[in-house]
Amino acid sequence: METYEEVAEKKGLSGRIKTRYVLYMRARWADEEKIQCQTGYAGEWADRFLSGNEYGCSDSIGQSVLRGIDGKME
Repeated sequence: METYEEVAEKKGLSGRIKTRYVLYMRARWADEEKIQCQTGYAGEWADRFLSGNEYGCSDSIGQSVLRGIDGKME
C-alpha cells in the first residue's frame, strides 16, 4: 500500500472516520505518505481511528489538527 486511502480501505474505515483519518494523516505526514504506509505506521493510526482512540494517542499538535478537522466537518 502506498496511500492513506488504501490503508483506510484495508483496515475497514469508511465514511466520516475514513475522511477524518486521511485528512489527519495528510496534515501530519503529507510528505511521508508512501513511507508511512509501507512501514505500517499509517496502519497503526488507522486502527486508532477505528477504535476511537485518535485523540488519546495524539500529542498536542495532533489534537489541535483533529479539532480543526472536526470543526470543519460539523
